[in-house]
Amino acid sequence: MDEPETGTEDLLRALAEGTAGVTEDDYLRALMRTAVRVLGVRFAFMGELNEAFPLGAKFVDFWDGEKFTGPADFQFAGTPCEDVFRTGEVRCYPRGVAGRFPDAPILAELGVESFLAVPVTNKDGAVIGHFAIMDGKEMAGDARTVNVLRLFAARAGAEMERRRYRDALHASRQRMASVLASAMDAIVAVGPDRRIRVFNSAAERIFACSADWATGMPLDRLIAAPFRAAIAERLGAAAASGTGRQSIGIAEGFRAVRANHEEFPFEATISRSDGAGEPLYIVILRDVNDRQRTQAELERLQSQNGMLVEEMLRQSGFEGVIGQSSAMQDVLQAVATVASADATVIVHGETGTGKEMVAHAIHHLSERRERQLVKMNCAALPADLVESELFGHEKGAFTGAVNDRKGRFELANGGTLFLDEIGELTPPAQAKLLRVLQEREFERVGGSRTIRVDVRVIAATNRDLAEMVQQGTFRPDLYYRLNVFPITLPPLRARAGDIPLLAQHFLERFARKLGKKLKSIEQESLQRLLRYDWPGNVRELQNVMERAALLSAGPEVVVRDPLRAGTVSAGGGEVRPRPLEEVEAEHIRRVLQSTDWKIEGRRGAAAVLHLEPSTLRYRMQKLGIRRPPPPPAASPAMRKR
Repeated sequence: MDEPETGTEDLLRALAEGTAGVTEDDYLRALMRTAVRVLGVRFAFMGELNEAFPLGAKFVDFWDGEKFTGPADFQFAGTPCEDVFRTGEVRCYPRGVAGRFPDAPILAELGVESFLAVPVTNKDGAVIGHFAIMDGKEMAGDARTVNVLRLFAARAGAEMERRRYRDALHASRQRMASVLASAMDAIVAVGPDRRIRVFNSAAERIFACSADWATGMPLDRLIAAPFRAAIAERLGAAAASGTGRQSIGIAEGFRAVRANHEEFPFEATISRSDGAGEPLYIVILRDVNDRQRTQAELERLQSQNGMLVEEMLRQSGFEGVIGQSSAMQDVLQAVATVASADATVIVHGETGTGKEMVAHAIHHLSERRERQLVKMNCAALPADLVESELFGHEKGAFTGAVNDRKGRFELANGGTLFLDEIGELTPPAQAKLLRVLQEREFERVGGSRTIRVDVRVIAATNRDLAEMVQQGTFRPDLYYRLNVFPITLPPLRARAGDIPLLAQHFLERFARKLGKKLKSIEQESLQRLLRYDWPGNVRELQNVMERAALLSAGPEVVVRDPLRAGTVSAGGGEVRPRPLEEVEAEHIRRVLQSTDWKIEGRRGAAAVLHLEPSTLRYRMQKLGIRRPPPPPAASPAMRKR
């Protein structure tokens, strides 16, 4: 460390010599080096307030007598810098500064014993930073030292302000260049001599020339001869108006000239902008033909979109929801209405009517289509795991929770959560779900941190929730929260006219899947499909058509399923209607028998029924379906017989 200068004149001379010929950041570095030398201290640094961080600043630079370290952000709360930034006053701690500020451990690490800082202000007197020195020994902070630091700080403030203005000007120019480059209209800036100063990329496109070619050229070159005098008159009016007046409009009827001498109609506005030592006249110009073509194309696309939507609704719904019947058209219209509203939806319908397909349609027609649709079947999980699946859990929350895990709500954040079989939720899960719907926040199982989410909920059920509310098995407040926009899917028997359309749709799908040339359905088979009452609804029809496609040997498909259940017999006589659960149990047993009671895998019963294996096992347990025991082995005596 150098010995300090002694006389005030020597200090001023050293200051002038040490900072001569440098500005901005170089000046600030020279200032710190000079301060350490002339004052005989170990460290000097410059701090600048960070307006975007109320309790923060940054080291402009830090000089330790050998090298600079910076810039770097830091939080000044709890440091000796805090009072200088807050009060704008000189602060001196002649000894014991490291012990006085334990929240600033860097002081002890550097072996700092004393600290002295003066504020750095702008031209209005506002504090924008500070200049500080530190030493490993006691420092008196006498008037001479403070006055020298104030001299340093005054010049530092001017350099900081100049740098801020420079950065702001650079950012402003970049923003202006970005605006000019991205503008759809041609922007042409003209000087008092009516020569072009600025020519943006849209102007290059409209006039079919480069900015280099156009810059410096008289504006008259781009205006058709009969209109040049009128444009000159409007430029004169803009010149006389000053910058406080609104833009002067140039309506349709004027014509401009491209670089290839092709004329085109235009409309424009002219405004005056004073800057850079001379006024500029900003001409914002639009090609009328382009505008008219764009408008015509927009109208055509809107008309085409409307026709496509109508045809989509009429022919086959959308997003896999198919139907021409009036009942299904009402459903499709309801889906189209609510999709963009972001409201909570509950879909009612018997098992197999297509509630999940409606959820898909709502999601993919909504503003959330780019985010995830997360699905959860509330009936397929044990009651003690439902909350963990919905809200996630923290490590150690319960036996088996070996890691943190996100729940369905977190996974669906920004998107849509589809809760099937909502009526199967346990009372504790119902209470937590209500809170999420109301507050949009929850805690993971075993956690205390509140997580906020933005999720749209679509629920579905085949149960009568209103009756469950009366019975006390479903929370009324949750029911009313879910029942914002109810959609009821009709059973297939109530829209028999859609059966041929659905059957053909499934036939074409399975033909592609199986690689078969399946063209049509045998008429007698089609009549049998129409006579059947379909207790399993669309899902059962899909399964029937898949089996028919698998068994078909030719292009015409024959449905060989017995199709016995229902209210109409083959001979037209009445048959006793059976409960839905009885029909469902019979159908599941039949499929299990056909797969030799294999549940999982590509050829398992779950795949045939289009169910998750866990869902199938749950339904089997609920319906009391068990695999029959194998027959007893025959005794030797029986085998001899």
